[in-house]
Amino acid sequence: MTAMTSSLAPSNLSSRTGLRDTLRHTGALIRRNLLSTKATPEELLDVTLFPIIMTVMFTYVFGGGLKSSTGGNYIEYLIPGIFVQMLSFGAIGVGIKLNSDFDKGLMDRFRSLPIARISVLTAHLVSSVLRLLLASLITFIVATCLGFRVHTNALEFFGAIGLMLALGFGVSWLSLYVGTMVRSPQAVQGVLNIALFPLMFCSSIFTSVSTMPGWLQAFAKINPLTTAADSARAMMVGGKFELGNYGWITLAWAAGFSLVFAPLALRAYNRHI
Repeated sequence: MTAMTSSLAPSNLSSRTGLRDTLRHTGALIRRNLLSTKATPEELLDVTLFPIIMTVMFTYVFGGGLKSSTGGNYIEYLIPGIFVQMLSFGAIGVGIKLNSDFDKGLMDRFRSLPIARISVLTAHLVSSVLRLLLASLITFIVATCLGFRVHTNALEFFGAIGLMLALGFGVSWLSLYVGTMVRSPQAVQGVLNIALFPLMFCSSIFTSVSTMPGWLQAFAKINPLTTAADSARAMMVGGKFELGNYGWITLAWAAGFSLVFAPLALRAYNRHI
């Protein structure tokens, strides 16, 4: 903590923190978050083991029954959806980490330091993106071992990853907002799971929307996880999967999440700090 305090302390104790000091404080806090994850690697289970379990389970347990509804090679249909599911649910961790900082009294320590207050949130967001990138790599390696192949070019593939990261970034703001509003890390996970699980299963992540009842299709078609999954399929697999306007709709959802929940998260955070 002493070393971290030294790196966080600005060169002058003025009430206003410049951009250079803010970036320095953010860098120190990102390092602190990564060291915390290294010390407790079980924090990465939600973005490492969970996608593997879902991929294997749906490929070999449900894949046979769902193959006909998705039109052929089920793993080519499933894996882009798993990316979406993983990058969305992986964003829950940022709210849990922030709430844990409040719960353990670490935010009281930060409050006593002459640091840029925004650097705490920024560091959590950057750390969340790094977690999601790690999850993307692990998911891709497992998918490749199971037989998934990219049929488009590298630009389209990484474009799909960028699109899903944008949605994950938007969901991270929702996670941060919940993390500042509820009383415990367990409550953060519970609230966000209740919010995201219906979105996950009422989407095209695991099966075609056309197999759902008509009243549910109307919701599933505008679900951000559906538009993200369909965009990812078009950009990773191509062929019968067409991009259409799904990419733009997904970006609109990502921007919407950020525009709505970023101000709410910042306001709630400032009240606590």
